Amino acid sequence: METRLEYSFEDEVANRFCYDMQNKKIEIHFSGYYDVLTNQYINKNCILVIDNWTIAKSKLSSESFFHDLDSHIGVIGMILSMQRSKTTFELTVNTVDNRYIDLWFENSQVKLQD
Repeated sequence: METRLEYSFEDEVANRFCYDMQNKKIEIHFSGYYDVLTNQYINKNCILVIDNWTIAKSKLSSESFFHDLDSHIGVIGMILSMQRSKTTFELTVNTVDNRYIDLWFENSQVKLQD
């Protein structure tokens, strides 16, 4: 069952991307986001944080099978879509070197920070 996310980053270009593989943490910085609950754009710096996952996988969007996260991770330029279920979090992203990548996380914590 899909869980509704409270924010979206459609058409937002990432300002900064940080991947700490030892501590299982990804930070994607933006200059704003779309608040789904209030149906309005919030023009302030924020950080999407994904961390503490038990399993993380990645694949090129054109591929059928997922591999280890490090196989396809790249500097994220845009988040194209996000889906959340009870135990998983999935993103389709475009990297700065113009690759389309699907990321899949199991049991991750996902939060939006100021």
